[in-house]
Amino acid sequence: MVVAVLVVVGLALALGACGAGGSKEEAKARPLPEEEKALRPGEYRSEEFKPSLSFRVGKGWSSAPLEASDVLVIAQGETKVIGFVKAQEVYKPTKTGTPNVVDAPEDMVGWFQQHPYLQTDKPEPVTVGGVKGMQFDVVVEDLPEDYTVVCPGCGVGSGVGIFRLSTGYPVAFGQADKFRLIVLEDVKGETVTLAFSSPATEFDEFAPEAQKVIDTVKWRDS
Repeated sequence: MVVAVLVVVGLALALGACGAGGSKEEAKARPLPEEEKALRPGEYRSEEFKPSLSFRVGKGWSSAPLEASDVLVIAQGETKVIGFVKAQEVYKPTKTGTPNVVDAPEDMVGWFQQHPYLQTDKPEPVTVGGVKGMQFDVVVEDLPEDYTVVCPGCGVGSGVGIFRLSTGYPVAFGQADKFRLIVLEDVKGETVTLAFSSPATEFDEFAPEAQKVIDTVKWRDS
């Protein structure tokens, strides 16, 4: 099953007296590989994704190209991912899954909450690196019998299209997976969505590992 995850998080970069030290820290961050490759433990920075960010990973993570201005994904194995998305377009829900692309809504949290094929928890306030946002869990449910997902290779009725990226590829949520979303409405003036996902049966085990990465995110000067 092809599952692309949405998303993104933000952290305020320390300035002022910490300016010189901050520059040294940025210099330590390595660029993500352009090809799919295992990541050595350490700090990495975005090259294409804007707003720019850095984060730290431990063992077991790999890059998941291609990084673009509106998407960055890293993976743990084949089914566990963390994604950063700056959504410009979304798939408006239809009864058949036929692609119907519209501009991304201003109220992204509300859009997810009102989506007819997503079950969402009540949003809770969360702060990621000093940037306030809303967090909630999501699963796919109640898809019509003849629903055809917009994600190439996902198959009929296996998921629901969420975002269309600048690369032309969709972000789709699979029925067998669980997602935790964090929507941040003002990361350097942009709305960004961070998410991590895994098969629902493995989510509770994976969530702490994903959170360790999220807790290290820093926003950088572009």
